[in-house]
Amino acid sequence: MNTITKLAVAATAGFAGVEIAKRLVRRSRDFDWQGKRVVVTGGSRGLGLVIARQLADRGARIAITARNKTNLANAASDLRQRGADVIAHPCDVRDPEQVSEFIDRVTEQFGGVDVLFNVAGIITVGPLESMTPDDFRDSMQTNCWGALHTSMKVIPLMRNAGWGRIVNIASIGGKRAVPHMLPYAASKFALVGLSNGMRAELKHENIFVTTACPGLMRTGSPRHAIFKGQHRKEYAWFSIGDSLPMISMDVETAAEQILTACRQGRGEVFIHSPMNITIALQNLFPELTNDLLARVATVLPKMGGIGQQSAKGHESESIWSPSVLTTLTQESAAANNQY
Repeated sequence: MNTITKLAVAATAGFAGVEIAKRLVRRSRDFDWQGKRVVVTGGSRGLGLVIARQLADRGARIAITARNKTNLANAASDLRQRGADVIAHPCDVRDPEQVSEFIDRVTEQFGGVDVLFNVAGIITVGPLESMTPDDFRDSMQTNCWGALHTSMKVIPLMRNAGWGRIVNIASIGGKRAVPHMLPYAASKFALVGLSNGMRAELKHENIFVTTACPGLMRTGSPRHAIFKGQHRKEYAWFSIGDSLPMISMDVETAAEQILTACRQGRGEVFIHSPMNITIALQNLFPELTNDLLARVATVLPKMGGIGQQSAKGHESESIWSPSVLTTLTQESAAANNQY
């Protein structure tokens, strides 16, 4: 056996050893969801609701919150039909007083919080010229500060218990900014930094913080996203992309990956399907990915339309959306309380 072959064998053995060690560590952190007291922000629809459903099926006690009382009531009914013990309390995560009131109610009824999923978020779509400082401020307050408010409220509870898990739903857009989504990207970049920093500071206290970075998921969320500029065209490209299997993934699969990452106490994880090549591109060829995104920006709708005014997705429909091209997104919206 020559030197190169010996080095290759040693490297392979070393890599295998590291992987085995990682799996053993993850297995040692694993836990059973049965009876766990779990908070899910943004739990009334989309990814948050799907996560809550899967938790209900695993026997967790669930507290969900959102701003819309009707959606929240529908989601609570859905979860109770699955046999879950549910608290549904309206809350705007941008407001620390409302967050405090919500978590106090959960603590009073459940006796504590074991796991927190920060899912609540907003998406604003349009060219940079259509965005205002308020768009960036609102995205930051919801997507980043909202997660901070809830985390700071539950961390003392987890410290007292000597155990806890926090999962922050960031985005691949928090690792590589996507054109026409800059307020969202900026806030998710901030959330990634906050979440990774929290993990470093809390891990030694047996509180594991997971940063989940999903790619595009079929949650039905385009209906409630905010669109600016040529809003009908913006909604069309966004909702069509959301329906393409090569670009987006099934939300149930995404939720399962997120729950597994939480159970294993993992750090930063990318949530994606094997068909989605965007994650591999971003990891292996970051400069090329930037160049490709710059090319994408040249074919997206130009400034115009309603300008800096805004419209929800369901107010931005056209012959292109809804259409046969957005079938998967429409089905997901119907299944996940987006209507």
